[in-house]
Amino acid sequence: MAQGAAAGMMGGPDVPMIPGEWQPVRACVVGAGPGGIVTAKVLLEHGFDVTVFDKYQRVGGIWAPGGCYDGLANQSALRIFEFADLPNRLHFAGAVDTQRYLEDYAGKFGVLDRLRPGTEVISVRPVDGPGRVGAAGWSVGSRAAGDEAAQVRRETFDYVVVASGAHHHARLPDLPGRALFGGTVLHSNEVRAGTFAGRRVVVVGGGKSALDLVTRAGREAASATIVQRKVNWMVPERLLLGLVGYKWILFTRFGEALLPRYHDPACVRPIDRVNDRVKRALWRLIARDMLISTGLHRLPKELRPAHPLPFHLAHAGVMPRGYARAVRRGVIAAKVSAVEAYTDKGLRLATGEEVPADVIVFATGHHKIFPFLDPEVQVHDPAGRIRLYRGIVPPGTDRLGFVGFRQVFNNIMGMELTAHWLARHFRSALRTAPSEQEMRQGIDARLAWQERVLPGSGGYDFGPYDIHCADELMHDMGLPSRRAGNLLAEYLLPGGLAHRYAGLTGAGGTPEVGLATGGGVS
Repeated sequence: MAQGAAAGMMGGPDVPMIPGEWQPVRACVVGAGPGGIVTAKVLLEHGFDVTVFDKYQRVGGIWAPGGCYDGLANQSALRIFEFADLPNRLHFAGAVDTQRYLEDYAGKFGVLDRLRPGTEVISVRPVDGPGRVGAAGWSVGSRAAGDEAAQVRRETFDYVVVASGAHHHARLPDLPGRALFGGTVLHSNEVRAGTFAGRRVVVVGGGKSALDLVTRAGREAASATIVQRKVNWMVPERLLLGLVGYKWILFTRFGEALLPRYHDPACVRPIDRVNDRVKRALWRLIARDMLISTGLHRLPKELRPAHPLPFHLAHAGVMPRGYARAVRRGVIAAKVSAVEAYTDKGLRLATGEEVPADVIVFATGHHKIFPFLDPEVQVHDPAGRIRLYRGIVPPGTDRLGFVGFRQVFNNIMGMELTAHWLARHFRSALRTAPSEQEMRQGIDARLAWQERVLPGSGGYDFGPYDIHCADELMHDMGLPSRRAGNLLAEYLLPGGLAHRYAGLTGAGGTPEVGLATGGGVS
């Protein structure tokens, strides 16, 4: 293939052509969590010269040592938390085993050789040049993590992928009276071994992390209290009265067909057009089973979810073992209320009740922000929602993509498919190439759907639509979305699993391995 043709395939029309220079295009990946390492692996397969930056010393993101709260556990059943090219036999694994799998993956596919551990990216700025933002590449500034006095190294890359994770920038409520409280206040990320021992612990939040931590406090602390504004639905490890693993229900095409119709008409199959009254009737049965299988049916009515399924499935996690039993036995005190203020003894609730505490943990989520990214790159709307086409690329910006911000339930497969989509986008090899205006219209339509079907998802969370999200990306790549040999397997067996999507790099044709570039270091 001629050099000009190769440039058009891999780099788009604006890749600089420098006579006499012929080398792989340079790509920077920010973050070495699951999204970062799988993106690096896929880009390497497509011929990119990849450099991966991560502030931790080991790969894994939140699974790396110090990446999240002590005791973080994986809520994935067998064969869910895995990439297509490396089977993972772990079942509801702990952080250590999960990190080991990610490190094995990064080592097997050459990503560790491209990693700069303990290195923090502090700036990503477009290189000045004609055309759209990023058309001439990106200047990336980095330094030793945690050392603000360290020398900043600036390098130029042709492409940048942001895979910095969605669980690193703590969101804490700004409550009055903080100076009154003399105890310890933490975000969930900051909990470490021994934090709870013998102390009165109050956990604020209603998600998976909050339930994890208060269950642990019930075992270790002098007292444990959870305060939540509303009770979220939680998915049991096993459904149908505890007989069948959740992936055999929630990770099938038939199971997803019971959800409200997906926003992209290209991904809607005949089975998705089941009558809404039939769907509502089936969801009532599923909701009853979930209450029984999680043990929530044995708690007082105010400690059960108030909203019908599937409306709030976007906020669901897998129910921690022992939580419902601990609440039922009084080991955990559960209160449904907003938090109003700190007091000298603990917290005052909107109900007027005061909850005493020595340690207050806010499991109140994270900001999906990118402090290193040039403000010229518009990623959020005024409401704070992430505005990315397909949850991957910002309209009006070239050679920049995001991986890990098209979140689906409990599944890293979505990150792997995103990486394949993005590699083809960088190579101008997608089946279709929407204009900037079409991208913006697509984002508007998808955000409107999310607000209706997945309220509070912030443009980031696609909830339990694992297979539909996969279908959408496969359709864009011109690859078949049907992944099983027969219809029964296609619709009734778990389909949102990575091993069904093996071999995608070769499926798009043999990637070119080099083109002209102007990357450099200063």
